[in-house]
Parts: sequence; C-alpha cells; structure tokens
Amino acid sequence: MPSWTIPWQRGPLEVALPDDLTHVIRRPELPTLGTPLDLVERALASPIGCPPLEEQVRPGDRVALLVTDNQDRTLGQEGVGQYLLDRLNRAGVPDRNVTLIHAAGMHGHARARQKLGDSLLARVKYVEHDPIDPRENRYLGVTRLGTPVWVNRHVADADFVMGVGGCTPSLYGFQGGAGIICPGVSARDTIRQNHARIMSTRTSATWALGNPMREDVMDVGDLARLQLKIDFAGNTVFAGYFRQEWPVAVDYVQRNVMTPVEPADLYVFAPGRQSSLQAMYMQIEFAEIATREGGAVIAVIGASDHRPLSARPLAETLREFEYVTEQWCKSTDEPGPVDAYWHARDAVCKTELLAYPLEEISRVVTRMLGEPRSTTHVWSHRRCIERRHTILVSEGVPPADGLRMGFRAVTDSFEEALRQALEVVGSSPRIIASMPPDNGTPFVAAHS
Repeated sequence: MPSWTIPWQRGPLEVALPDDLTHVIRRPELPTLGTPLDLVERALASPIGCPPLEEQVRPGDRVALLVTDNQDRTLGQEGVGQYLLDRLNRAGVPDRNVTLIHAAGMHGHARARQKLGDSLLARVKYVEHDPIDPRENRYLGVTRLGTPVWVNRHVADADFVMGVGGCTPSLYGFQGGAGIICPGVSARDTIRQNHARIMSTRTSATWALGNPMREDVMDVGDLARLQLKIDFAGNTVFAGYFRQEWPVAVDYVQRNVMTPVEPADLYVFAPGRQSSLQAMYMQIEFAEIATREGGAVIAVIGASDHRPLSARPLAETLREFEYVTEQWCKSTDEPGPVDAYWHARDAVCKTELLAYPLEEISRVVTRMLGEPRSTTHVWSHRRCIERRHTILVSEGVPPADGLRMGFRAVTDSFEEALRQALEVVGSSPRIIASMPPDNGTPFVAAHS
C-alpha cells in the first residue's frame, strides 16, 4: 500500500492509498549529459531555425544579453556567460557593446548580482529590468491579440537580442522561448494585458501550442526582435529562433520530465511545502488536468500559517496586491525579513481573493484590478477547485473558510477525505498520486 508521512505542525499526517488502484507519479532522475557549458556549446553548434550566432551578429553590434531569474546562477557560475561573451568578441562585438539584462519580469532581482558574479559583471554593462518605471521601457506596437508592447529600453535599442532561460511547466503553459521577453523584460501594462488571457475554457498550465497567452508572448518576442534563445530543458539545452526552438524544448520536457497519464477518477496530491495554502500553486492545476470530468481531487495542504479570513473590503486587498508587487520589484539584495514579509502578505491577499466567487474574481482580472501577476493565479486556482469535487485535508483551514474558497469539504483526516471521495467516484477508482519529496508532473496528451 503506497503510504507517505506528511510533516504537519501538530504532528505527522499519515496518507495511505490502495496498491492495486494507485499510480504514483514521481519526478524522474535524468542522466547527466554534460556540464551546463558543454550543453550550451552543443546546442549552439546546431541552432534550430536560425543561423549560428556568428552569422547573425555583425561587428560592432549593440547586443542585449538577457537572462532569467531561474538561470542567472548558471550564466554566472558555470562559465556560460563568459563563453557567450568570448564568442561575441570573436564575432567583432566587444564587451563594452554588451548589456546584460536580468529579465525577471515582476519577480524582483533578489541575489541576482551575487548569482551572476563579479567577474561576469565586470565585463559588461548590467541592468536589472524595471517593469514599473515608464522611463525605462519603450513602446514597440501591439500584438495580433491587441496587447500593447513596452519593453526594456536597452532591448529596444539593441541591434541583436539573445537570451538564456529554461523550459519548464508553468501556470501559464510552459516557460522558455519568448517568455524571456514577456514577462521577462516587458513593462507592467504589457504583462497585465497578457496575463489576463489566462481566462479560457482550458486550463493554461502545461498548455503549449495554441495557448492564446503563448501565441501573444511569441508576438511580443518578434516585436522585440529576439533572434537567439538558449533554453535549459530537463537535462539538456536547446538553442535557436524561439518559434521553432521552444516547441522542441516543450516536447522534450513532456517526454522526459513529465509523466504520461490518462485522466484518473481521483487525484491525490500534497505539495512539499505544507505551511501555506498557496502551496497549491500549479499542483491544483495539474490535479484538474489529470482528473476526468466528474472526478475528485484530494489536496493535502497543512496550511498551518492560515489565519481566519479577513473582513476587510476587497478594494483593500487589491490595493495591497499592487503595493506588495512594487516592493519586491525593488528587491535586489539578499532576501531578508522584509522580503519574506511581503511575499507572505501576497499569499494572504491571494487567500482572501480566493474566498470570493469565481464571477467576482473574473471581474477583478477583466478590469485589471489589483496586480494580475497574482490575481490571475487566484482565478486559475478557484476555477480548478470548482471544476472537480475537490476536498481539502488541512490542519489550519477551518471548514467554513475552505467552503468559501470553493472546496467541497474540509477535514483534518485523510481517511475521512478518502471516504468522501470514494462516495463520489466509486469504490474501485483509478487513482493518481503526486506526493513529496519527489512530486511528479502529469502529462495528458489531449491537453497539450
């Protein structure tokens, strides 16, 4: 019988599921195919959909080299950044013509300088993207879906734009490709317009080609003239023109990092971080995708940090969303108590908004109220909770609060949650379980 012990503040919670009915999905252990530098060299030797770097850049070009907040340590500490600069030098682009831009969207830049390292930063001009200050962003036009596009002025002024990032599942589909432009180096208003496109009849998480948000992102990438993208994907790297490189990277992640499944009758998950209800991020989306219509989901989230829902007006919650985002967008130093406080407040605001009906949350997103970087998360969570018979197992969330958030039931007993779920799906259901410490990510081919 598959069983797990979940660390709760009050004491361990035991979770057990029937052997013959349960498919446990786990994060795979992939073989090492080389150092990060080895992988980048190989990818650049055979770029997808574009000429080699040296045939694209011209002597004397002004180059914008972008890096995401997920790959900044790799660029700075694994020799990748130095290698790219050396190749640009050989192509006739001196270090003084290169601007390195930390493309973190609206995530802030905590520890970025430390991760990139002094030796790399000493060679180039370094910029941390500011999505809020209009003076730091230039208008480039609109996408086919009507999103107005402002991007970092150093990107807009460059002769050649290239980036280093990674392809992984995300709430909005998959990271990678032109995501380094939007949200990476886009202005707040552009990010808001794009993120609001999460409202769809399909769950955006792990939805790749055809996803309206991604189609919009790729249009932004072309407007910003992103010519070469390097994406770490699982245990390998792909490079090329993003419209052709990114789908290859996505396919690799689907086949090698995710676990192919057919939608189950019952999906059980527990995030590795148990203290906050917002640890459901993406896990609740995976659950909805990998469960049949009419099926059930059991979410095991201790949420010991939960406090009774506030009675403050929604307008106050929405104003705090904006303030919180502005605070961490300014963050550049080592994260400390102030940074942790604002991230905790963002989680509180999300939980408060989650307690509103989906209709009201939809109105918030449509009107661009609060901060869509966060409010769109809540819209997706609430929609997924409601689309399945979702039961919350928690030590910190009172049943009354959980019911307001759309859960069908709240209990502190896994056995009771399983009993209730079996009443919905029958006594011999097909069960998928994704549990710590090696939670797997389901891949449903029909959803991709």
